[in-house]
Amino acid sequence: MTPAARYAAAIEVLDAMLGGSAAEPALLRWARTHRFAGSKDRAALRDIVFSIDRRRGSCAAMGGSMTGRGLLRGYLAQEGIDEGAIFGSGPYAPEVAPNDPQLTPWHELPQATRVDLQPWIWQRLQEDHGPNAAPIAEALRHRAPVWLRVNTIKTSTEEVLTLLAAEGFDPSPDPDLPTAIQVRHSSRKLAQGDVITEGYAEFQDLGPQRALALIDLPDGATVLDFCAGGGGKSLALAAKGGKITAHDADPRRMADLPARAARAGAEIDIKTNIGTARFDMVVCDVPCSGSGAFRRATNGKWQLTEADLDHFLVKQREIVATARAHLRPGGQLVYMTCSLFHAENEGQIPFLEESMKCTSQQTYTPQDGCDGFFVATFKQTS
Repeated sequence: MTPAARYAAAIEVLDAMLGGSAAEPALLRWARTHRFAGSKDRAALRDIVFSIDRRRGSCAAMGGSMTGRGLLRGYLAQEGIDEGAIFGSGPYAPEVAPNDPQLTPWHELPQATRVDLQPWIWQRLQEDHGPNAAPIAEALRHRAPVWLRVNTIKTSTEEVLTLLAAEGFDPSPDPDLPTAIQVRHSSRKLAQGDVITEGYAEFQDLGPQRALALIDLPDGATVLDFCAGGGGKSLALAAKGGKITAHDADPRRMADLPARAARAGAEIDIKTNIGTARFDMVVCDVPCSGSGAFRRATNGKWQLTEADLDHFLVKQREIVATARAHLRPGGQLVYMTCSLFHAENEGQIPFLEESMKCTSQQTYTPQDGCDGFFVATFKQTS
């Protein structure tokens, strides 16, 4: 496919997304109906679609309409690409449309539009992060870095770095946390490579890796991963020497965990009902706005409402109230979110301290090289 043909395909996929489809199903449907497209074409199309969707507000405003065509026109303008060299440039290129509205200059866009956030989210980000709000918002307009966590049950950082280099990747360990490795090139092929398939490493953002590294977990301590989801934190905690029980309110989220645990050589007890069992530590990576991961899950960036946020705040307190009943006397509760909002993070501490004492807290933002992430530890006092 020519570059122009890929842009035409992007218009088609973006229109499907604007019509209510999620990005992944829209891309899959396009691929199934365009069998001639090779893997490089599909990868390039994916990059274009997600790059535009992260910047949906500014691209639509510059391009003159919230349509696939309008979004593409705004994107081309932001990238400094002459749309005249794309539209009408070949048999599979987007068609020329003489009635396209004039492009809106970047400097004429409202500030919230330039940072590609809903106005209420931009206002809250400014209130919560002050002068750091702008660089955080800018980071959310771009692709997230790809991080791996070395599985120390089976191997070492040095061995994983050697394997990644041999497979043609460009790995580099985090200087402060060597078991976290960033991969900058060919990251899409990682899932099929030996490093992942043999269980030597797992995909995990740097934020939760740093948060888990802060946890003091005595060897053999019993840990309940109360909102386990896919099990990434359960696997990381198992590598720290804990006896891990994974639980989730929706067991379907844990469907892949048995296979992942077997691959990693980790022993994890997966339970849908934990009864009255008590543990030395309970980890609550609670449902949240996902604002720290907007560049990975772009739907939330454009669809999250203030009512949604209020719902999450209530749900988080309900989950913690249930989870702390599973702590042994003197046990620790670890509270986590992938949020940038103060209300979901530090703002929840007064409630959590009603029966526990906060012993530490840490906030990470995209300025730290990772998604937005928050972790706080609490000691059981009653």
